[in-house]
Amino acid sequence: MNEKRGYITGILGGLIGGFIASVPWILMYVYGNMILSLLAIIIAIGVLKGYQICKGKIDNKLPVIIIVISLLCVTVSTLLIIPLLLLGKEGLEVSLQNLQTLYAYDQFMAAIMKDFAVSVIFTVLGISGVVANVKKQISEGAEGNITATIKEEKKEQKKEEMEEKSEDQEEDTKTEEHNEDSEKEEHDEEKKDNSSKETNKPKKTKKKKED
Repeated sequence: MNEKRGYITGILGGLIGGFIASVPWILMYVYGNMILSLLAIIIAIGVLKGYQICKGKIDNKLPVIIIVISLLCVTVSTLLIIPLLLLGKEGLEVSLQNLQTLYAYDQFMAAIMKDFAVSVIFTVLGISGVVANVKKQISEGAEGNITATIKEEKKEQKKEEMEEKSEDQEEDTKTEEHNEDSEKEEHDEEKKDNSSKETNKPKKTKKKKED
């Protein structure tokens, strides 16, 4: 039986790939003090690759999955991972308690939320090209990794259909053979009956002559 693709394994792979691809985004924010939309494309590609490696199901829901996972990666990175790294950069203890203290400052809260809004905008712009390309490949059946996966799934479905047809044909053949055997047996029985009747007829005639 061929391995079936599912959403759960694909989403887990997409999350892992997305967070790995978020590392350049995080490092650029913490140590470069800037946000690059180009790095958002890398996040989307990481999500897609992780989804494919973990054999996620490829269909029309894939673009939505890429968008949701990419935004989730950016949200966790911007609101959780980056502030923790900023604490470490300033020589403070990296802990949830210090993170709560940091968010208690209105100035930091306003700055991080502003950066988060910008990050979301850049992420949407960055992944739009990847999502558009995925949609195009799915709808047109263009050559590529995604299309190859779709073709592979269709191939598996056709193979299963052929196997089912082959089984049906075998059953039909067996049924026909059984019917032929039954007809042959009936024919042989009729033949025997006729021959026995013919054998009995002369005897009766002979008896009449002897009388």
